[in-house]
Amino acid sequence: MFAASRQLVSRTFRTFSTSAASLDAVANSTATSTAPAVSAATKTTTLPRTYFVERTKAGQLPVYSEFKNAGTRPLTIIRKIQGNATALKTDLLVTYPNTEIRVNERSNQVILKGLVMDDVRQWLTVKGF
Repeated sequence: MFAASRQLVSRTFRTFSTSAASLDAVANSTATSTAPAVSAATKTTTLPRTYFVERTKAGQLPVYSEFKNAGTRPLTIIRKIQGNATALKTDLLVTYPNTEIRVNERSNQVILKGLVMDDVRQWLTVKGF
């Protein structure tokens, strides 16, 4: 009865290479010189990201809240990270320097102390995820 309505969903995985040859190829394809691109407004260098935050099936960002210790310790969790979650942590530390941030290497999740779900969703949207 239900077998006819089910479809096989294939997942595509993005590969993130940080070798010198691949970084040079990306830099040469985006700019004519070998120097990294510099934004005029912020004066920061733009390097290729080594992580990707995949959206959910409903098209939402995978940022969730969780409460530990009977509701006294709120956490914000970013799930569905493909690639280097530690690089995402360092990018978040630039924006939120006073927030305690951990990386769960086993599940490849980033855990922030406090309820900052809306801020993190907005930050990820601005970053292009």
